[in-house]
Amino acid sequence: MRFLVATLVVWLFLFYNIERLSASTDITGAAYFLVPVAGAFTLLAPRFIHVPLAASLTITTAALLGLKAAWWREWGSSLPCTLIEVGTVWLTVILAQRVSDGIGEFEDAVQHISVGAVGHPVDTATDGREEMYRELKRARHHRRPLGLMSIGLNDDSIQVALDKIVREVQQAMMKQYILSGIAGTLGDIFEDYDVVARDNDHFLALLPETNGEQLALIAEQVRRTVAERLGVTLQIGLASFPHDATTFDGLVEKAIRTMKQSGRGTKEEQNGTGRRSHSAGDRPPDNIPHR
Repeated sequence: MRFLVATLVVWLFLFYNIERLSASTDITGAAYFLVPVAGAFTLLAPRFIHVPLAASLTITTAALLGLKAAWWREWGSSLPCTLIEVGTVWLTVILAQRVSDGIGEFEDAVQHISVGAVGHPVDTATDGREEMYRELKRARHHRRPLGLMSIGLNDDSIQVALDKIVREVQQAMMKQYILSGIAGTLGDIFEDYDVVARDNDHFLALLPETNGEQLALIAEQVRRTVAERLGVTLQIGLASFPHDATTFDGLVEKAIRTMKQSGRGTKEEQNGTGRRSHSAGDRPPDNIPHR
């Protein structure tokens, strides 16, 4: 990736100095205009529509010839110069597309590790909320307890000492990396029948057969484990059915509100006994049936 970017930069430098390097080469204004435009379009186009390489080369060639004929009304000193211009446009498009492909692969990898790392097979907020809503209906029907946890990252715990613009970019990338680590940690802590989903920049975790006291203990375990593994502080908000709310939207609103109110996430949860009092993988029954 670095090599491709460096190659593209060096090539653009050589192109804009080609007439200095070769006095016999007469590059027209059409080529000087089209090369950066074609390169920029190739880099940006995959975000909106995928353009095959052959189509890109055909379109840029036709654009070059059209500009030379209609706008600049010049063809260079000879046909070889026109062929050189076509070649320069082609090389720019090819290099730009290689760079674009590398950027796309990097973006896909970041999205995969930051969204798809949770152990439970729920990777979108929509699917996760649907499954959580079904669990709430089951708990309401059978009159069983249920807990909802909203888990967010405290941005103040990410320490990046850089200039403002660089710091903002670096902190955004670091936040995605840490959210990926949090997702993996949640996958280790929660059970297979818990429902975990990412919702924008925080996670929602729905824990069946869990009352308020047990939920507080698990939240403390999550906060402590993430701090030990990643060195960051979590903000965790809790909501319990039916004590705090009887609808899914009500539980989500309460959990997110208390998460935001938790500040730096250092406030201790209320003491309680129950569900997971010792290890991350154990779930003591405490008269709570397993599904």
